[in-house]
Amino acid sequence: MMRSDPPPRLFVIAGEPSGDQLGARLIEAIRDIQLEPIEIAGVGGPKMAKLDVKSPIDIRPLSVLGLVDGLRAYPNVRKLVAATVAQVVSFKPDLVVLIDSWGFTLRVARQIRKMLPDTILVKYVGPQVFATRPGRAKVTAQTYDHLLTIHSFESKYFEAEGLGTTFVGNPAISKYHPADDQAFQQKYNPDGRTVVSVFFGSRPSEIKFLMEPFLSAIGKIKANHPDVVVVAPLSDNIATMVRSMAAQDRRLQDIVLLDEVEKSVVFVASDLALACSGTVTLELTNAGVPMVIGYRLSPVSGYLMEKFVFKAPFANLINLAASQEIIPEFLSSRCTGPALAEALNLLLQDPKCRGQQQKLTQKILAKMRSTDGNVSQVAAKKVLGLLG
Repeated sequence: MMRSDPPPRLFVIAGEPSGDQLGARLIEAIRDIQLEPIEIAGVGGPKMAKLDVKSPIDIRPLSVLGLVDGLRAYPNVRKLVAATVAQVVSFKPDLVVLIDSWGFTLRVARQIRKMLPDTILVKYVGPQVFATRPGRAKVTAQTYDHLLTIHSFESKYFEAEGLGTTFVGNPAISKYHPADDQAFQQKYNPDGRTVVSVFFGSRPSEIKFLMEPFLSAIGKIKANHPDVVVVAPLSDNIATMVRSMAAQDRRLQDIVLLDEVEKSVVFVASDLALACSGTVTLELTNAGVPMVIGYRLSPVSGYLMEKFVFKAPFANLINLAASQEIIPEFLSSRCTGPALAEALNLLLQDPKCRGQQQKLTQKILAKMRSTDGNVSQVAAKKVLGLLG
């Protein structure tokens, strides 16, 4: 009796909440497409765990922010790298997908390459070489066998270094399916008042530096527009922290705090948003919600980032693609309560201004979207193709 070949083995590594979500969607898509058995293991978070890809390692310490904070966390990162590599070597995968988290995944990939030289290494989400540190394109090409990019304009930077790339699209701007917000409106906004949503971020360090300017801005908005309903969906990674802060800070008690699963409903209900710079800003744009963006590091990290690292004219991808500030963004020292409040107030008082932002951002989004269908399915097909 002939023995059949063992099923292919896939290992997925996600170092942060956004990567955990991408990893979970990729795993779902692979299981939907792949008819033959496939063994999947990984290091990730709660979303991957819900798909029975449970991480033996707690990735939460990787949610650090800024150069100084990164240096402080380095001893922990080294331990997590070693623990992750040990899991990969024990599993002996045919292919490893390493998602985002540049420094962590790079260290892991290099160790895997030494210990399992025949294993295929795929990077999912490349470093933003168009904005900062262009030398990372060469490093990526030297480390990985293939790159899955989420922005159509990225491929040229990596292909110039000889790395095969596949543009899969960004799930944050894939086809939008509005949620039903009827229950939300009945419970929190029965009078049909204006809804302002707040997105504090997904990292504890973002809460540390953004909470004060964001709450200051919302306080000023509430003072000028007392009828406004303010709601904040909390990322699972920071929900406990923020709810604990709410017990001491009355400003948070004036905000409706919701779980992350309510985020899609909040998108539909929102008239305006104040958001931490990141993936959520693309999701808000995709849902047609006008917004103001803020981002802040520690004073030292912010200075180093502005002076020596970040070279792009804007942080937000919509603004970068448009080569102009369509969405108001306030970074580092400019991210203050009064500045954010002023920008929010302008949008609140001027429907034409909100409409103009929506019109321009939708034009940019149309150019940025993938034309190949479901983002995760495109990524899954490429991964399965590389697995053979």
